[in-house]
Amino acid sequence: MKIARVEHKGQSTWAILEGDTAYALEGDRFAANPQKGAALGPISSFKTLFPLDPTNQIVALFGGWAIGDRDGPGIFIKPYSSLISHGDSMDYPDVAKTVYMEPELATVIGKKCSNVSAKDAKDYIFGYTCVNDTTVFESKIVTTFPHIWGKMFDGFGTVGPVISTDIDPKDAVIRAAINDEEYLTINSSLLAWDVYEVVEWVSKVVTLNPGDLISMGAPPGFDAKSVLPGDVMKVTIDGIGSIESTMRK
Repeated sequence: MKIARVEHKGQSTWAILEGDTAYALEGDRFAANPQKGAALGPISSFKTLFPLDPTNQIVALFGGWAIGDRDGPGIFIKPYSSLISHGDSMDYPDVAKTVYMEPELATVIGKKCSNVSAKDAKDYIFGYTCVNDTTVFESKIVTTFPHIWGKMFDGFGTVGPVISTDIDPKDAVIRAAINDEEYLTINSSLLAWDVYEVVEWVSKVVTLNPGDLISMGAPPGFDAKSVLPGDVMKVTIDGIGSIESTMRK
């Protein structure tokens, strides 16, 4: 099943996508079987919005792909103000020297989650979506923890286009492209910790609520190509779809 937040008649509306048609989602989208309501129209006629509510948080990982002498990856919270939807643009910061896109698989939580074990984590997951965790890695000013600071600019987190409930998160192909030139293809099987282990790790620290996201971190090779003003970035994950965003000056 694919679920999206779309702009319908000027309002944010949750929808179930089937074939080429969007249907109103009735009731609780986190229910075991979300109810499909009236047809809203062709999917192509709607703008898809990033699939979070203002009350949701996005937890992102450092070093999710790298094996090391650690119990788990580093984590941080990405601000809601940094999120944009498929097709939106972000500004190249004046202080930036080097900017990279980071194509990431994100886990969407389906019910309140605290101190959950990896073996039970699947029961707490609603689905999966795509993230481009854009980052300023080199800047014209000096600050503490520059990588975290460099991820918090307005618009530096493209998310979407949909939540897919059916993919295998241990075997998901992730692709990154700039200006339609694909420069990275990698499989989530190479993650140092799978999504279930990450849910266990994060939920030891952060209580997760329905709709919250855990973005699994940038894969090796994300920095093979930097982003320049005017570039169009694209993240694709098989079974979910693609998100595009433009870096403007």
